[in-house]
Amino acid sequence: MIGTQKNHRIGFLATQFDESYQNAVWTGALDEACSLNLQLIFYEGSNTETQNKAGALDETAFSLASLTQLDALIVMTNTMGSTFSRNQIEGYLSGFSHIPIISIGVKFPHLEALCANTKGEIALETAHLIEVHKRSSLLFLAGPKNHPESEQRKKEFLDTVSNLLGDVHPSLIHGDFLEEIAYERILSCINEGWCYDAVVAANDQMALGAIRALEEHDIRVPQDVSVTGFDDIPDSLSSIPPLTTIHQPTGELGRRAVRYLAKHWGIGDHGNLDVSDLSSAFIIRQSCGCVSSEGEEYTDYGNRLESETIEQRLRSQVSKRVSGEYRTSLLRRIESAMVRSFSMEDILKELADGIKRLGLHFCSVVMFDTLGKSKEWSNLMMITKEGQTRVLTPYGLHFLTSNLLPDGFPPNFSSLVCEPLQFGDEQIGYLLCSPDAPDRHIYATLRDILSTSLKGALVMAVEKDRELSLEKEVRRRTVELSLANKQLKDEIAQRKLLERELLENSNNIMTRIGQDIHDDLCQDIAGIGVMAAVLKNALKKDSLKAERAMAEQISQTALSSAYNAKQIARDLYPADLEENGIMNAVYQLAHLKNYPKDVVIDLDIQPDFFVREREKAFQLYRIIQESLNNSIKHSQATKIKIGMYMDHGMVTVEVSDNGVGFDSLKAGKSEGMGLKILKYRANLIGARLRIHSSAEGTVVSCRVSR
Repeated sequence: MIGTQKNHRIGFLATQFDESYQNAVWTGALDEACSLNLQLIFYEGSNTETQNKAGALDETAFSLASLTQLDALIVMTNTMGSTFSRNQIEGYLSGFSHIPIISIGVKFPHLEALCANTKGEIALETAHLIEVHKRSSLLFLAGPKNHPESEQRKKEFLDTVSNLLGDVHPSLIHGDFLEEIAYERILSCINEGWCYDAVVAANDQMALGAIRALEEHDIRVPQDVSVTGFDDIPDSLSSIPPLTTIHQPTGELGRRAVRYLAKHWGIGDHGNLDVSDLSSAFIIRQSCGCVSSEGEEYTDYGNRLESETIEQRLRSQVSKRVSGEYRTSLLRRIESAMVRSFSMEDILKELADGIKRLGLHFCSVVMFDTLGKSKEWSNLMMITKEGQTRVLTPYGLHFLTSNLLPDGFPPNFSSLVCEPLQFGDEQIGYLLCSPDAPDRHIYATLRDILSTSLKGALVMAVEKDRELSLEKEVRRRTVELSLANKQLKDEIAQRKLLERELLENSNNIMTRIGQDIHDDLCQDIAGIGVMAAVLKNALKKDSLKAERAMAEQISQTALSSAYNAKQIARDLYPADLEENGIMNAVYQLAHLKNYPKDVVIDLDIQPDFFVREREKAFQLYRIIQESLNNSIKHSQATKIKIGMYMDHGMVTVEVSDNGVGFDSLKAGKSEGMGLKILKYRANLIGARLRIHSSAEGTVVSCRVSR
């Protein structure tokens, strides 16, 4: 191995790692890069038409190449042309103008291009089928429309048929260079009525797809139909029958590309770089029905092929099938384990375990830093190297994406396969693996499984974060509501306390005023009346007749005022309530006060009525007093009834009248202060107050435990 002062890093851009032709070119490039101690990264794109709204290349593997610090680029523009137009490819490559670029298969201005000389090869194949095997009804399986290589091969085919068969018009079908699509196209032709004796395919994959479809419908190759391909991929030799094809120098294309870059950097013995020797060759095998390995012409393919050769190829086919079934089973188990895991840590652990079973020596999972607006920074989430695994969730190891990995290119590995991790339009990160798996088909499958699993884990993480955030918000709001509720309760309690104190102060003031009126004012007024009576008796002279009359009037007025003052004092201070109980106080309230003569007040008191607590008795008395005053002043009633009853440990007081009812209640107006005070007094003693008012009268009742 030739050492260098710097390990130059080369990006290798293609659409599929597992496609035989592209993998053969990559393998040649890899061999040469290893011999020169150069680093090589395969960036896998897509073989579907994924374009963004601006018409640029899809931002997946190609964008990864632009994010990574590369010293040169090898681009398989011929395979990219199956998906993207020439202008799109040229526009994308302009972003790498600062580094050397090698184009394989398609020439671009100002770029070094390596193209195998395949001109005239399809003409040789077609002429061989017509002239040697006398085929006259030919079908051409073309690649994508407007693809340069496909168009060249199609033109050679049509020109050859026209020159050799004259007015015969061959059929054309586009298979897009893919085996499965070619298989489906041939099946459609068979279902519509097969009428061809030769199939010329623009590449080997389509030829193999055609052979599979024909054999499944008992159309024998080459006895009934001759089939030829193009590229000479490894599968073309092991197929049954072996495929007649055009050999391309695939591995040499990769080696020459790396060798050219080595010359640019002055590294190693690059040898001859002349592209004139990159020529193709017509390889005749059994699928055209022409010759055997000994050069004998075939008349009966099944009888003339050596049994030993058939056995070798059958073993190869069985080995591939068994290998494919094992790979599918293993990948299915890995997928099942990863999909069932909803945490990123569990997913990456399952992936690491699968990587070991698949025989990969190096693997790492990198996710773009979602906190940033660009993909300049990434996080290493998992790395597996030589059986040792580190899972770095939940945050990972932060590094610049241009470095590819936190510590740069992994030691002891000169090449990597870079698979983009993408779900829909969302780019998640990338998967880096060593290209040493026994089966090259596993990389894309691992990419798809991991992309889906990581997206599921990210969604679950977002939902979990949202749930935690919601729980925190609920707890915060609950604390706020609890504090607000406590404050409200404190304010209500404080308000009730203040209201109670206010009412008690009012009661105390009323009591004190009533006592003062009863004890002082009434006595003073009565004294004035007595003194006026004495004065009247002293004024007996006829000359003082007017003075006597005035003294008499003063005496009567004073005595009347004393009586009225005593009634006011009784209303303010129900002394009978404390001395003789609530029944006597209510009796005094109903019969000893001067009410209008047209109002009849009836009492209906249960004989054994009593209230144990002084506070309850006082508030019930005030409720009766306030209700009675309201009926006399506002109801226009002629009959008022006061009821006082007991049952089941409860007492009920009730004031009813035959008045006009409360206008405020009937009209839906706000309550007056009197009603509010009634309700408040009832609340103070835990009583239930009910007020019913209609055009027939009003009933106020209050019920509370004794």
